[in-house]
Amino acid sequence: MSGWLAPRPGDPEREGVGEELTRVATAQAGFFTTAQVLRLGFASDEIGERVADGSWVKVERDLFRLKDCPHSDLEEFAKWCTWFGAAAAVSHQSAAELHGLGHLYPRFIHLSTVLSPPSPTQQLALHRRSLRPEDCEQVGPLRITTPLCTALDLAASGISQELLDEVVADGVAIGRLNARALHGECGSLPAQVAQRVEHALATCT
Repeated sequence: MSGWLAPRPGDPEREGVGEELTRVATAQAGFFTTAQVLRLGFASDEIGERVADGSWVKVERDLFRLKDCPHSDLEEFAKWCTWFGAAAAVSHQSAAELHGLGHLYPRFIHLSTVLSPPSPTQQLALHRRSLRPEDCEQVGPLRITTPLCTALDLAASGISQELLDEVVADGVAIGRLNARALHGECGSLPAQVAQRVEHALATCT
């Protein structure tokens, strides 16, 4: 990973700042935001310099990637999680796909976020809400809703009962969903959503 963040000559403190950005970006599949580099101590004029010299690649507005960072299958998800910040999480159909639950073939990347800026791309389906720590887990560079939270989200969404049944059945079969825990959530759900969950669980028996 050498060559990503060459420090300015004669300024040893820049090397430490560069190493810290490398650490932060590596945990985010190589991506980082303008806000992150400014918090780390880079000057605003350095951003243009690093893009011009090729060590940083501008991906979206206020979003960059280290030039030589290895690519991965989770890259597109990690990009938007980084852009929306630490509170964002892959959710709904996209989370089900990554967990291997059902066959939903989502057309969009579904992301839950507390931020309310307009979506920078038509590739995203945004669900604006806050999530509890227990609703999420870390998968590589991604924050993603747990299988339990994902199943509940889908039960409350517009997917068909048949698709929900498949999601729940897959989760139970591969041990990612605990049928008893899922049933225990029904008491706090709206009646129609609880009925959908109970129907899906009944198909597993």
